Amino acid sequence: MNRKHRINYIFALTILMVGFLFSFLFADVYNKQCAYYQATFTVSDVSKFDQEKLLDKQYLISIKESNKNYENINVSKMLDKKGFTYKQTNNSFTITTNYKYYDIFYLRKNHDVSTRAKMFIKTAVSNLAVDDCKITFEDPDNIVKVINFANRWTVSLFGTMLTLIIEIIYFSNKNAVSIDNEYDNQTIYHTCFYKSYWKSVFKPITKVKDITLIAMLFAMMLLCKFIPIPSGFGNLGLSFTYLFFASICLVYGPVVGFVIGIFSDVIGFFLPNSGGGTFNILYTLQAALCGFIYGLCFYKRKIKFSNVLFARLLVNILMNAVMGSFLFAMIYIDESLTKQEYLQIVQTYMLYFSLPKNIVYLLPQSIFLYYVFKLVMPIFVRYRVIDRKMIARKESNEEQKNKINRLIYK
Repeated sequence: MNRKHRINYIFALTILMVGFLFSFLFADVYNKQCAYYQATFTVSDVSKFDQEKLLDKQYLISIKESNKNYENINVSKMLDKKGFTYKQTNNSFTITTNYKYYDIFYLRKNHDVSTRAKMFIKTAVSNLAVDDCKITFEDPDNIVKVINFANRWTVSLFGTMLTLIIEIIYFSNKNAVSIDNEYDNQTIYHTCFYKSYWKSVFKPITKVKDITLIAMLFAMMLLCKFIPIPSGFGNLGLSFTYLFFASICLVYGPVVGFVIGIFSDVIGFFLPNSGGGTFNILYTLQAALCGFIYGLCFYKRKIKFSNVLFARLLVNILMNAVMGSFLFAMIYIDESLTKQEYLQIVQTYMLYFSLPKNIVYLLPQSIFLYYVFKLVMPIFVRYRVIDRKMIARKESNEEQKNKINRLIYK
């Protein structure tokens, strides 16, 4: 690796770190401005509950001073900025208080992050009931619900992925004028941002040879669905389906990959070992998008390990971990499930099952796919279904000098 390449790698990694930190800080700022706690409770006798004191500064300050754990809650500023309000409907009350006024701490026993809002509200409300007046919270265990809260790690992951995509596009365009003149943007492309690329993508498949190859790879792809391999993460399994799926996208591009993804999910749903359940069109869209991503990363591109790793990164993280977790949580949607409870299911499933599995198997799957490509691409070249230039190879120093000389003396 020469000095220029080292500088580019350091620059790229630095920008990725900046993207991660910026996304993390953005989520923190957003939460402080938009997130809030909500607590709903009912009282048995409204006449014996002094609700007016809920907005009384001196009363809330006395609650704060009664417990040293509340010392970081800025009651005065919270009331001045209307960060603590309540609404009454008959004998039901709903308290709304801004997230930013409560300090965050880590619970070692529960391995969770929490704030003082729960206990502060519970103490403030309980002290307003007199005699035999009973207070019943809607959710006695949690008391407060966090609304409009953005998970910092999820936002940071999206920000990092977006930064990585921008870097890929930037360096691809930058290298488009490099000395490697084999990238002619007619048969081999640096990026997909060319009219001729999309003309070839939408070219109809009419040759018997192409239809036969697609049918053969698609049949192997479906057969792999019968051979699930335990992953060690809940009921999530592994499969070799992606090898044949990626091979189809390598030869025929993102549009064919999108269509094959649709057929794969629809036909796979009716297979005996599909697991049953209700058909969900969003799972079909997920499979189709995976094919589209494979096509963009492999079709008419020089196949290097970085291409394969990037493609698997998008599929594993964005499609499998993030989108897959949202789709999994949809199974539990009913009228009684709130938005916050739905997001909690998504977060739990993604952080404890889907994301760890896809991160652990990211590198092994990428290496396996790369060497499968190295094995099958000479066969594809021989039968003229891909261009010979797609096979990346290391050049000797003599070949590199000849390229430079051709550019200098052209």
